[in-house]
Amino acid sequence: MSYPAMNKDIILEILSYCPVSAIEKFRFLNKDYYKLISESSFINLNLRRTKSVFGVFLQYQGYHSAFYSSYVLTSENIHRRSNLSLDFLPLEKVKIEACDPSHGILLCVDSKRYGRNPYMVCKPTTKQFQTIPNPETGCSRTIITGLMVIRANPLRYKIVKLSQEMKIENDNCYTLLCEVFDSDLFAWKRLEDDVKLPKGEFLRISSVPISANGFLHWLTTSNKNVFRFCMKTSTWSLLPLPNDDLAKGSPLILAKYEGKLCIMLWKAKSGESLKGFWMLHSSFGKTWVNVKEEKSIVEEDKLVRPVWLLPRTNVAMMCGFDWVGLYDMETKRMKSERYKISLPSTFGFDSSFNYFPFYSDYEKLNLNEVLMQ
Repeated sequence: MSYPAMNKDIILEILSYCPVSAIEKFRFLNKDYYKLISESSFINLNLRRTKSVFGVFLQYQGYHSAFYSSYVLTSENIHRRSNLSLDFLPLEKVKIEACDPSHGILLCVDSKRYGRNPYMVCKPTTKQFQTIPNPETGCSRTIITGLMVIRANPLRYKIVKLSQEMKIENDNCYTLLCEVFDSDLFAWKRLEDDVKLPKGEFLRISSVPISANGFLHWLTTSNKNVFRFCMKTSTWSLLPLPNDDLAKGSPLILAKYEGKLCIMLWKAKSGESLKGFWMLHSSFGKTWVNVKEEKSIVEEDKLVRPVWLLPRTNVAMMCGFDWVGLYDMETKRMKSERYKISLPSTFGFDSSFNYFPFYSDYEKLNLNEVLMQ
């Protein structure tokens, strides 16, 4: 017995009430709907109906101070709900260590404390938080940290932390200690084999990874490889970039496009320009495909750069020195006003900053405090 095909409008109406994680899965099942669910009208409708917010946490940290702020970029009728902060956490000075941008989950620590710092996983929209055990390598220098939600309901997440021991290696390799936290086990596990990067390779301290297909990805300091970590198998590998010439001159930016890892070659000269765009051909492969022509993004602010591509769209989140906005790479126009960032009075040239993209609903999770022995 055959059943009549369901009307596309009905399917889109149903999808507009689904969280972004469910829509992402649907896209893989039916690519015919890709363009329809990528339109800004559908995205704004989905944000309203799921009571979701989209924005970025900006973290500024200088030698003597730290500053944290949030700006949510959505349609105006829900912008009033975007007053997010991390003030609800019982920490003196909050520092964001990692984020799962598609689920609105953050890993935070207290930047005022040293040694065995309390680790807290939280959802800012619902003001829920959970204190987790300290990693065994808590006194080692943290290089990078990544967080990924494995399952939304009931919540399961994993955290990977790579740290460096205060000792000199004799084999010309950078050796990093690696630990993985699994919320189901509620414990850290250190990998038996340390991560040994070849000579000339290292990871940028506190860099924010890109999540795609169960992997977390970081660009290495040589700009010749991507360090990727599989959150399912707790294994790592180096993924070579399309060619060595990419490492010369213009900055490279990792992003996620059409569900796959991609590389943007960013040229900051006489106006901003998206010089090249490569996408990984398959989730587990090593072949890159050049999928975009050069696109001009003319901005007066020479420090402007894209920090995240919105899921399923050609829209990039653009950040300048003191503003955030959304940019449509097809129409070559800003899609939103520029949201100004209030810089702290202590912000100086020696200050560093990180962008943590944030896409979240207001549904409560089973993210509750656990009494630790």
